Amino acid sequence: MAPVETTERLGRSLGFFSTFAIGTGTMIGAGIFLLPGIAMANAGSGAIISFLLGGLITIATSISMAELATGMPLAGGSYYYISRTMGAAFGAVIGLGSWLALIFKGTFALIGLAEYAQIFHPMPIYLVAAVTGVLLLIINFRGAKSSGSLQNFIVVILLLILFVFIGKVSFEVRPENLLPVAPHGVVSIFTTAGMIFISYLGLAEAAAVAEEVKNPSKNLPRAFIASAVVVTLFYAGIMAVVAGFSGPEGGASTVTPLADIAGFIAGDSGKFFIAFSALLATLSTANGAILSSSRFPFAMSRDALMPKWFVSIHKKYETPHNAILVTGSVMVLLLFLFDIEQLARLGGAFNILIFILLNMAVIILRKRTLPGYEPTFRDPFFPFTQIFGVVGSMLLLPLLGGLPLLFSVLMIFAGAGWYMFYGKDKAMPAYNLFDLLENNVERVSAEPEPVGRVLVPVSNPGHERDLLKLADLLGNEIICLHVVEVPSQISLTVGQELYHEKQIEIDSRFRDYFEQYPAKFGNKRDYIVAFDHTISNSIIEQAEIENADIIIMGWHDSKRFKYSFGDVTNDVLLSSKSQIALLKGHLPDSIKKVLVAYNGRENSVHGLSLAKKIAENTGASIRIISIVSPDEDPEKKAKIAEELEGLVKKIPSTPASFKLLERYSIEDAILEVSNGYDLTIIGDSSERFKISLLGTLSQRIARHARKPVMIVKKSKPISKESLNYLLKKYARKAYAKFRKEKGRD
Repeated sequence: MAPVETTERLGRSLGFFSTFAIGTGTMIGAGIFLLPGIAMANAGSGAIISFLLGGLITIATSISMAELATGMPLAGGSYYYISRTMGAAFGAVIGLGSWLALIFKGTFALIGLAEYAQIFHPMPIYLVAAVTGVLLLIINFRGAKSSGSLQNFIVVILLLILFVFIGKVSFEVRPENLLPVAPHGVVSIFTTAGMIFISYLGLAEAAAVAEEVKNPSKNLPRAFIASAVVVTLFYAGIMAVVAGFSGPEGGASTVTPLADIAGFIAGDSGKFFIAFSALLATLSTANGAILSSSRFPFAMSRDALMPKWFVSIHKKYETPHNAILVTGSVMVLLLFLFDIEQLARLGGAFNILIFILLNMAVIILRKRTLPGYEPTFRDPFFPFTQIFGVVGSMLLLPLLGGLPLLFSVLMIFAGAGWYMFYGKDKAMPAYNLFDLLENNVERVSAEPEPVGRVLVPVSNPGHERDLLKLADLLGNEIICLHVVEVPSQISLTVGQELYHEKQIEIDSRFRDYFEQYPAKFGNKRDYIVAFDHTISNSIIEQAEIENADIIIMGWHDSKRFKYSFGDVTNDVLLSSKSQIALLKGHLPDSIKKVLVAYNGRENSVHGLSLAKKIAENTGASIRIISIVSPDEDPEKKAKIAEELEGLVKKIPSTPASFKLLERYSIEDAILEVSNGYDLTIIGDSSERFKISLLGTLSQRIARHARKPVMIVKKSKPISKESLNYLLKKYARKAYAKFRKEKGRD
């Protein structure tokens, strides 16, 4: 009997309205009852513009989010989109920051609830807020299965109440109350827009249910954009009628302006009705903060950025009790540290940062390739929507004040620090922003493509033999390149004519030696003389024209590159799209033993591939070594040894072995072992954030090794090391130009 195949599928039960309700519910709530008074105190009637500006930025971001949500294979809100676009380090920052911003919003709602509770009976505000917070913590700790449905019901009721409120009060609006538009200056409108951003916090998290939405290619964009538009219209409508009814001073004198206005129009019954609605809204917001408290830790835990303890499920109540306990406790603690306006600014600050990154993510993914990212909805106004979202958000962020900016900076450092301490080398995704910008997201294959075409730039007769021999061992076709540097003052054509007139002897020797070199393995050989104002530019250009798989260059001096630091070698390392091999020392006539220093990274994998090609053509044996600290975890040592054993098994046609060395100094270990081998191959795996374009470890080993060393590296142009080199390069040029002009004077 044939085996039965089992397929697991996630049910899609959410239609447009359900998704719209979730999106709207994340934004409308406590803010609409609390922020009008605070906003008018800061910007007067200009607060209407503040809410509209915040809403327009939110609408732009909702369009970007719709594209991201339909393009990602899994849903997970802002954390998932940003971490998959920019890497685990950004994921740690956004995960921790979004989680804390959500807590700020919950605390903000608790204070608002306590303020509106005063209408029914005067009580200590912070006592009411703290007790409510503790009760919500207990309810969510024990489990509240119907809380999600209750949230949607509250949203619908609130929208109906607010619609009636706007309609009733609009008949009492006096236009003169809306003037002056900006009593505290135009800047106050923008600072207030940043402060009220906490109202829009949570829009991106509505994407967490994307896996459950029916016909997501249509319903997700419609629901996200409709939510942002409806909430913006409601906020602007509320602000317009509040300012038009009571005037800037009247609305700014109270924390509960909606209830006060309802009292004027409909008496105590109207006041109590709005106050009761506000209690529902603030309670819903605070409960939603705790209810969603496990979302970010869960997502981060899945990516190995958070301990499993944090999201463990209670055996009895089946709730993420630890996450709920921590979230609820921090919410209550914050009640006694910040006032309501500070909470709004702090929560809004990080929401602005999230919006910036979401819009930037769309721009990046439109220009770069992320495997599996195929959005069914694409913003028809790209990139103007994203530019507006980014620029608008960036203009608001510095206007929020010192404390919110400090909070944002601290959260960035905290997230980056947590990644370095806990998640580095194990967190998902394994790539980072630089990898994506370089279209290098997918992990390198354990068996890279074989080298075919090899480009050998020659400039030193004493090293040409070694480079050609190495090229012959590695490739099927050898392209020898001699670059004639033409002074900038004359054209390339004139330089070419002068070259043929003079026929410099050393230039002719390069070609003669290349033609006489007894290539054994290369099937085809070409010789190119290139004329250029810049040697490095010519090497890079010719490598692209000839579609070279690798460029072999020499480091023949015992102390430095043939081409001085900041010149040809570094330019090629910076910009070449081909792989690069730097040979230090002279190759022996017979290569019998090859040593490969292996650490599993991209350049190291390519180095091992080149070693196998050399061994096949020379009959040499290969020794693979990895160096670990003696203090390393035994399980990790065993895993590395297992990986090395697997690599050896994949080299059946060549004598191969491996050794796991326990040393505190990687440099000393490689130098010690390399003395017994004819050639040592190192894949340069320096981190991006180093000063030198070539890793300091590789440089030290090459300089001190007694035997030949080949360093394998692939350019990473979008990195701090590259930018640092470019700045130094142009600074030297600017200084030289300054000295030259000064000399003329």
